[in-house]
Amino acid sequence: MTGRGITPETVQKFRIGYAPDDFNHMRNALAQHFSEEVLRASGLFSAKEQADGSQGQMYARFRKRITFPIANEQGKTIAFTARALDSKDEKGRDIAKYLNSPETALYTKGQVLFNLDKAKADMRTHDFALLVEGQMDAISVYMAGIHNVLATSGTAFTEAQVRLLSRFSKRVVVNFDPDTAGANAAEKSIAMLTEEGFEVKIVTLDGGLDPDRFVREQGLEAYMGALRGAKRHSDYLIDRARTLFPARTADAKVKAMNFLLPHIRRMPSPLQRDEFAADTAQKLGIDSAILRQELRQAAAQRSESVRSHQHDPASETERILLRALVLPDSDPARQIASTRLAERPDYYDGLPSAGVIEVLASAAPPENPLDAAPDHSTRIMLARALEQPHDVEGAAVASLADQVEDALHTLERRAMERRLREVRSQIAEADRRNDANMSVQLTQQLIQLQRQLREH
Repeated sequence: MTGRGITPETVQKFRIGYAPDDFNHMRNALAQHFSEEVLRASGLFSAKEQADGSQGQMYARFRKRITFPIANEQGKTIAFTARALDSKDEKGRDIAKYLNSPETALYTKGQVLFNLDKAKADMRTHDFALLVEGQMDAISVYMAGIHNVLATSGTAFTEAQVRLLSRFSKRVVVNFDPDTAGANAAEKSIAMLTEEGFEVKIVTLDGGLDPDRFVREQGLEAYMGALRGAKRHSDYLIDRARTLFPARTADAKVKAMNFLLPHIRRMPSPLQRDEFAADTAQKLGIDSAILRQELRQAAAQRSESVRSHQHDPASETERILLRALVLPDSDPARQIASTRLAERPDYYDGLPSAGVIEVLASAAPPENPLDAAPDHSTRIMLARALEQPHDVEGAAVASLADQVEDALHTLERRAMERRLREVRSQIAEADRRNDANMSVQLTQQLIQLQRQLREH
C-alpha cells in the first residue's frame, strides 16, 4: 500500500489494519468476549446455510485484506471496507477488489458519511464540505491537508446523508470520479442537494484523475487550484448537457433542454431558477420564452399534483383498512382489522388516516361511515377510499380479508423500522454522553429488532 501513499501516520490516523488469511482466528479470539448471537450480528463473519435452514459455523468475512474502519459521527468503528491484496484465489478465480461490511444493527450504509467524525469541525470552520466518492480519495485528500472532506463510500447519495450533512454546512463542493458512473452519481447528488437548498459546486480534475491519484501525482497546490476553479452546479450541468447532446440540431436541443428542466425545477429560489433558465437558453441556443413556457407548464402540473395529494394523501394500505373497518362487526375483514389496530395503535401512528382509523377500530361504524371522519379533509379521504365497491359474497370477503392481513403486515414492518430508527438515535445520544451501559442495552435492542425484521 506504500505505492498509494499510505504512510505510518496515515495508518495510525485512520486505524488502517490487516485481516490475516485465516478463517478461524478472529472468531476464536472474539468468542472469549462476546456471545455467538452478537458475533453473528456483527457483520465480521459469514456462515453457510445448512440443509435444515440453520446457519453453520462462522468464519471470517475479511481475510488477507487491508481493512479500513468506517466510523460513526462519534468516531466509533461500526463497519469495515477491506481491500484484497491478491487479484485471484488459489484456484485462479477473480477476487473482489473491495469487500464491505453488510448492514447491521449499527451500520446502515445510506446513513453514514465516511470521515465525518474527523471532518465535522473543519466543515463548520470553513462552512463547506468537500464530497468525494471513495474512501481512499477522502484519506489522501485529508492527509494532504484538506480536512473537511467526506466520502459516500461508493454508495448512492441518500436523503439521510443530505440531512446529516446539513447539520454542519449548506455549501458543498462535489468531486466524484470523472467516469460515467461518477458523472451519473454527481447528477443525482446535485439534484438532492439543490432541492434541499444547498449551494453546490462541481470539480472536474484534469486528465480524468480521481482525487486520490491527482493529489499523489500533482500535489496539494494543484488540487487547491482545482477546488478554487469549481463550477457552479448550473454551469456544470449545462456543459454536461452539451456533451451528451453535442449536435446543434433541433432534436439535440430538445433532448438537452429535457435533461436540464428537472434540475432547474428543483431549485427552491425563483431568482436562481430564472438565472439557470436564462443561461440554459443562451448556451443551448434556445428561445428563452420557449424554455420559460416549459417551466410554467411543469410548475402547473406539479401544483395540481400537490393539490390532488393533499385531498387524498392516503396510501393503498390505508384505503384497504378503511374499506374493511366500515363493514359490519360480523365481517371477517373488519374483525381482523379492528382487533389488530385496537391492540397496536402504533401501527397507524402518524398516518394521514390515523384519526378516522382510531375511531373506526374502537367502535362499530356509524350508519353513515363518513360521520366517523374527524374533519373535512379526512372525510374526503374516507369517501375516496370507499369509492371502490366490495361485494359481500364469500370469495370477495375472503379476498378483502387477505388484503387486510397484507396491509397489517406492511404497517407492522413500518412500525418496526420506525422503532429501529429511534433506537439508533438513542444510541448516538448515549455515545455522545459516553454512557456505555445505556449504549450496550440499546445495541442489544437493535440486534433484536434487526433479527425480527429479517424474519418478518
